Amino acid sequence: MLITLLAALLGLALGLWQQSPLLYALLGLILGRTIALELRLRSLRLRLDALQPPAAPLREAPAPQPSRSRGEPEAGTSPIQPAEQPLSLDWTAEKADTPPARPQAEAPLAPFPGARALDLVRDWLSTGNLFVRVGILLVFFGVAFLVKYAVDQDWLTLTLQLRLMAVAAIALGLLGLGWVLRRRRRDYGLLLQGAAIGILYLDTYGAFQLAHLLGPTSAFALLALIGLTAATLAVAQNAPALAWFGFAGGFLAPVVTGAGNRDQVSLFSYYALLNTAIFAVAWMRSWRALNLLGFGFTFGVAILWGVLRYAPSRFASTEPFLVLFFLFYVAIAVLYASRQPPRLRGYVDATLVFGTPIAAFACQIELVRHFEHGIAISAVALGGFYLALSGGLVLLKPPGLKLLAQAFGVLGIIFLSVAVPFALATDTTAGVWALEGAGLVWIGSRQGRPLTRALGLLLQAGAAIALIAGLPYPTERPFMNAAYSGAVALAAAGIASAYWLDRADASRRGWERGGAAWLLLWGLAWWLGGGIIELLRLDAGAALASKLLWYGVLTALLSEAIASIATWSKLHRAQAALPLLGVAALAVSLERAAHPSSAGGLTAWPGFFLAAYVVLLRVERRDARPYLAWSHVALALLVVATLEWEVLWRLMDHSSLAEGWRTAAVAWVPLVTLLILTELRTWPIGRWTFGYALGAGSVLAFVLLLWTLWSVQSPGDSAPVPWLPALNPLDISFALVLIALWRWRKRLEREALVQPTPGEADLFRAAFGALAFLWVNLVLLRALDHLWLIPYEWDALFRSDLAQTAVAVLWGLVGVGLLLLARLRRSRPAWIAGATVLAAAVVKLFAVDLAASGTIERIVSFLAVGGLLVGIGWWSPLPPRGGAQQGER
Repeated sequence: MLITLLAALLGLALGLWQQSPLLYALLGLILGRTIALELRLRSLRLRLDALQPPAAPLREAPAPQPSRSRGEPEAGTSPIQPAEQPLSLDWTAEKADTPPARPQAEAPLAPFPGARALDLVRDWLSTGNLFVRVGILLVFFGVAFLVKYAVDQDWLTLTLQLRLMAVAAIALGLLGLGWVLRRRRRDYGLLLQGAAIGILYLDTYGAFQLAHLLGPTSAFALLALIGLTAATLAVAQNAPALAWFGFAGGFLAPVVTGAGNRDQVSLFSYYALLNTAIFAVAWMRSWRALNLLGFGFTFGVAILWGVLRYAPSRFASTEPFLVLFFLFYVAIAVLYASRQPPRLRGYVDATLVFGTPIAAFACQIELVRHFEHGIAISAVALGGFYLALSGGLVLLKPPGLKLLAQAFGVLGIIFLSVAVPFALATDTTAGVWALEGAGLVWIGSRQGRPLTRALGLLLQAGAAIALIAGLPYPTERPFMNAAYSGAVALAAAGIASAYWLDRADASRRGWERGGAAWLLLWGLAWWLGGGIIELLRLDAGAALASKLLWYGVLTALLSEAIASIATWSKLHRAQAALPLLGVAALAVSLERAAHPSSAGGLTAWPGFFLAAYVVLLRVERRDARPYLAWSHVALALLVVATLEWEVLWRLMDHSSLAEGWRTAAVAWVPLVTLLILTELRTWPIGRWTFGYALGAGSVLAFVLLLWTLWSVQSPGDSAPVPWLPALNPLDISFALVLIALWRWRKRLEREALVQPTPGEADLFRAAFGALAFLWVNLVLLRALDHLWLIPYEWDALFRSDLAQTAVAVLWGLVGVGLLLLARLRRSRPAWIAGATVLAAAVVKLFAVDLAASGTIERIVSFLAVGGLLVGIGWWSPLPPRGGAQQGER
């Protein structure tokens, strides 16, 4: 990871200098990833070699002992100790073949950064013939400098020819010597052959490009012959190191001599010959290091030449080579996957599969940047090519290449998806990086390769930085611009990466724990954030809420389409959070809209609620979890809040109804909803009783309780309808609230959603009785206001003798009624409640009414309450404790 990061940063620094940061950062990533892979491969090989146990020698079985009677001890042994049993030869051979048990080694400590690179250098210096290796390197560079010096000094043609021929003769001699020594000292012989091949490449290329002693046809024929010779020798001896060393010399020849700066046609033609030879080797051998060597040199040198030398006038002579190199390494990636052993058949080289389109498309961007829609056309062509290749592999069904076909299909979709943004804007490389990163996470999860997954995540982080760094983008059509396309690409990449990372359990590292959930949030944040920014750019005003709701509907449909294809519990949790979008839309409406149904909300809100409930139903059928109950609670309360606002706006701002109607209307929506939640048994209420009856019901019950206290201040005008006691909108609403609260509480007890203690049950009945008593008093006081014209104000009612008498008589009647009910049902709590009300009436008589005892009204109060107390004392004595349980229910 450190090497990859450093290479990416170096590439980014170079790119900032060249004003192409994305391109050079991508090249740095490719280079760093290649180096990191090679270091890891070398480290794994060394570990495997260290774990190989030494072969145990076959032990000779001891000579059989003379037979003895059963139970007789062996000579020389104690009768108490059992004698050893003789070992048979078969047993000995079997045990000898079994390696001895090795103690469990402790987990090694994590190496410090750069340790693997130091280990690689140490191993290179400590293994094999160090002097030969160093010497060959020195000889190679010495020959390169000699050839260049000979040309620069303008030696005589004959002398130069002889010198170049001498160099070729020495190289051929080294080649022959290496071939002779291949059996006795294989490593030494292979090193000599590799050095000879490199020198021959260098000598031929110098004679052609520097000294001009060979024509193009002769030079390329000789170079092709050298490449064919190197490939043949490497394949015949099964020596990947020989191939690597020989081809490394071939690729370095124009770099060391500096000849590639003059004519790109000759340079790329020469590299095409080398790649042809590498392709021929790949046809017979699966040598990944050689493939990476050719890939790195080819595209590295090509990109370096393009930065320093390319001009639009050279497009026609450069584009064919780029296409050829691209096709070479796509074919080599297919060959590599198909040439694996049966147990590894189809193993994909992620560096070639994903690195080839990255490098080729980065180069293509620079080549066609000056053409209108050139990048878009290139993306379409590349996407079509990969889709056709994927379809061909699917139809042919080669054994074990299903994963490779899927990878090509993903690449095809990626490039086709970015064609439109490239047609509109050329600064959407960040989107390509994000989707390529998702592809790396996918392949790394399928193959259990954490470093590949890490590279994919690093690419996505770089894409996000690139997208943000490009702000502000030019003003374009909303949703049809590079910024939004990049955000969508980042969202898709993050969600897809979260899905695959969530399935990489077997190879998941510590830094990946919990990463799937955060990646999913990352992707959703880009999707929602990008959409909201585009909606704000529309300057929709009051219509912003409705547009946000339709964006939520689109989100619901897309998430459901994904969930229908792949079952994923984390996506289900994200779908369950869909009501939060409605909450955001409602908050936006509070600032911008007069009421929810305005500015398109009349269709947007029902559409959103329908989509949300459909998604919750689908999630429930796939993976019913308890957390869905809270989603239903949130959605139900959102429906109530939206309807409440709409109803109040229509009654208060666009109605001639009196104040009593408006006060009562505040309770209608939560009242009706609570009754529905209490009585309905169909989906979703019947399925999620806990959420609807207890969760949402508790919130609605609390709101209705607050409303009962708030409604006390209203006199309850019912115009244009005539006012009637207890039959006006406010009093009826209050009574219905009491009924709804009572039935809701009983529903909770029946469903065992609450299990109150006896004290809690008594407290509920006392609170409910207090509310009912309040309702009776309010009916009386409002009747005094409407029928006897006593102002519905505290001071006026308190000073009114008629009001005080009516209240006293009412309290006495209520108390008597409760006592009679207690006698009928033998209920001790009801008797205590009635006695309490009568006691309050008596206290009121002496505390308030006694001050005006000379008036007829106060006299009536005393007589009426007193008579009631006398009568009820006879008819309803205090019931004993533990009375009929029915009366207490």
